[in-house]
Amino acid sequence: MTAPGPRILDLGTRIEPFGDPVGALPLFDATFAELRAQEILRSRVPAERLTFADHALATHAVLAAFAKATPGGRPAALALPAHPVFEALAAVSDVRRDGDRLIYDVFLDAPADADLDRLRAEAVPTLVALEPRTLARALPRLGPPPYTEPVLMSGAFALHVQHWVHVLWAAKAWVQALLPFAEGKRRRGSVIGPGADVHPSAYLEGAIIGAGAEIGASCVLRHCYVGPRSRLSDFTKLAHGVLGPDTHTLADATFEHVVALGGGTLTNLLLQDSLLGRQVFLTTGVVFWRDALGEPITVQHRGVEVDTGRKVLGGCAGHGSILGARTIVAPGRALPNRTTVVMRKAEGVFKVADAPPGTPMCWNEGALVPVTEVEPGYAPEELA
Repeated sequence: MTAPGPRILDLGTRIEPFGDPVGALPLFDATFAELRAQEILRSRVPAERLTFADHALATHAVLAAFAKATPGGRPAALALPAHPVFEALAAVSDVRRDGDRLIYDVFLDAPADADLDRLRAEAVPTLVALEPRTLARALPRLGPPPYTEPVLMSGAFALHVQHWVHVLWAAKAWVQALLPFAEGKRRRGSVIGPGADVHPSAYLEGAIIGAGAEIGASCVLRHCYVGPRSRLSDFTKLAHGVLGPDTHTLADATFEHVVALGGGTLTNLLLQDSLLGRQVFLTTGVVFWRDALGEPITVQHRGVEVDTGRKVLGGCAGHGSILGARTIVAPGRALPNRTTVVMRKAEGVFKVADAPPGTPMCWNEGALVPVTEVEPGYAPEELA
């Protein structure tokens, strides 16, 4: 007989630009709904006591503390302290703030017939007093302060996944919650899954390596997840990120605070703070611009621009996108599924002028021409 599960309030939440129902969104080597079910199981809270909006998540440590702090007898709503790291995760969502508390759509002992509006009105907020462990991440010293932001390192958090930014933020934070339960050999605080091949020169720190993955020479992997059957070529660097199953990186690629949902081929000299859908092809010349020069970065949500409160945020590429050389994406922008960008037409080379071998050339109105045609008398320093 199947044990009763939690009640999930189906609100029809879909995550753009992917179009996936939030529960079916691929994360790590599972779906969002499957990962939430794992967290419930690990919390040891009877699942039938729990009710979630379809977009709501709380990790096992939070759920266990929530149940312990709830006296019972009437519906309760999960509340966390308004710590800066929890406030940052709550941006662009309908997490409610009540004084110094953040209130989530996670409920205990809710009536079986209660809808979300009723639960929000009637459930008593129960504060789970967490002091999250964080790492201060240095930010570019552009514009006004702050010049650091907290990075969650404890794996205990709650979140409403209602936008692509929440997928990016949740996946990075979730690595620490998954690490103690990952299957495989332990190596200096990391876990190497069955059949994975890690080169002896690779450096791992707080990393999860999925079954059958291949990690090349001199790779550096910190606080990250590499999915099953993925192949990371030599000198790949990944920090505070997630590469889903069947991801292939080319040599010397660098990713920081990046989440890729899997199945893609990726290379970039430095990609940061961005989300890539399934089966994305990304080349070295692609730029997801991530720095705010003045006001915090905004994103499109439900047809309007919404402030993320972030000084640093890249962009998002939908499933099946092909992003070639010279693709430049502004901060906070999302590309639809199956977007193909190979170059900016204005910078295309459609004609090459005749010139002796070794002549310095430059782009000019769609053609490569000798530099001296554009700048008479100019001599490149490289050839001096």
